[in-house]
Amino acid sequence: MLLLIGGTLALVFLDLPWSAVVIVVLAAVEVFEFRLWMWARRARPRAGTEGMVGERGTLLAANRVQIRGTSYPADVLDGSPGDRVVVERSDGIRLTVRKASDDEV
Repeated sequence: MLLLIGGTLALVFLDLPWSAVVIVVLAAVEVFEFRLWMWARRARPRAGTEGMVGERGTLLAANRVQIRGTSYPADVLDGSPGDRVVVERSDGIRLTVRKASDDEV
């Protein structure tokens, strides 16, 4: 939008060499904003239980896991209390965890 409005104003009010410079600069800003927007869309969630996928924690009981100092309800695929676990997915506040392999700990 910036390129459309600014480019039109540059063509109307500026002479040719300066209007071309303004249009090139505005096009560069648009490309930068587009790349920033694409990067932000790809970014992994960092908050809430969605951001916990891949996090490591400790299995407290058969259905509780401690991650980042907080206890959450969990569905356990593999492991016993005291084991290090990795979050596979989240369903609301309930996490699905599995026992962490030696290279993940």
